[in-house]
Amino acid sequence: MIVYKSRDWLPALYHFHTGPTARDLLGKLIIVAIYVTTVCIVEIRYYDLRLKDTPSSFLQAMGILLSLLLLFRSNTAYDRFYEGRRTWGVLVNCSRNLAIFYNAILPADDTINRQFFAKAISNFPFALKNHLRDRPNPDELDVLEDGDRRELSKIEHGPASVTNHLWVRTEELYRKGYFTESQHINLNELLTVLMDVSGICERIKSTPIPFSYNLFIKLFILLYVAVLPFTVIEVYGYLTIPMVLFASYILVGLELIGEEIEDPFGLERNDLPLNQLSQQIRVNVHDILQIRLPHVEKQAAKAGFTIVT
Repeated sequence: MIVYKSRDWLPALYHFHTGPTARDLLGKLIIVAIYVTTVCIVEIRYYDLRLKDTPSSFLQAMGILLSLLLLFRSNTAYDRFYEGRRTWGVLVNCSRNLAIFYNAILPADDTINRQFFAKAISNFPFALKNHLRDRPNPDELDVLEDGDRRELSKIEHGPASVTNHLWVRTEELYRKGYFTESQHINLNELLTVLMDVSGICERIKSTPIPFSYNLFIKLFILLYVAVLPFTVIEVYGYLTIPMVLFASYILVGLELIGEEIEDPFGLERNDLPLNQLSQQIRVNVHDILQIRLPHVEKQAAKAGFTIVT
């Protein structure tokens, strides 16, 4: 994700136009430029196609309808993006609350359990991130005990595997008398939130915007751009080329941005910074449980004007 300062317009514009979305947009604009140039040359020099007599009211009506469709498309995509970010915000809060709970209950000299819970809670966001991206990577997970990495890699659903470790150790400590009944109930509620977060993220990822709706918008944009040069060529002549390109830049750009952010958990530049969020949880949890973490790990959680993938 591009994490940027809202007042720095020029750097933000630069980063946007160096990304894959901008390159995809440029490729489509080149096709539009070839089409509009051909139309202008044929219409002005060789043959009157008579489409320039199309009533301007028709184009205005199409423009209004297209604007409404793009507005709904953008809002729907951003709603998915924002729900994904809000869900990861719940995960951040839940992880901190779990760490605070375990820190308050466990004895200060119980280093073994403190290290276990610091690593296990920190493993969950990394396991969830890799699960959502369909890129299992056990090497990102801290080893809890001997053989645990091998066990984590065996279970297809990484977040469930990590949560299972937390539940099992919590139940063991409860039977040993570390927790009271009420503390055990509160911990169970927080542990349940972890899998609730995973389920919400999976729902967002596995329920894309319907294909027919996406296809209809693309066809509408195509028809609008195809008709547009004929309606303005009589007034603007060869200036029709830059004018149609500018309109296409806005319409096609909005559609591409909507496509990019409708799945907020991917690796594109405008997706959520899951690596940074996961690393921030790891730093917070270790600090709360008073487990030392290397300085380089803490630096990886900080954001500035940078591109986080």
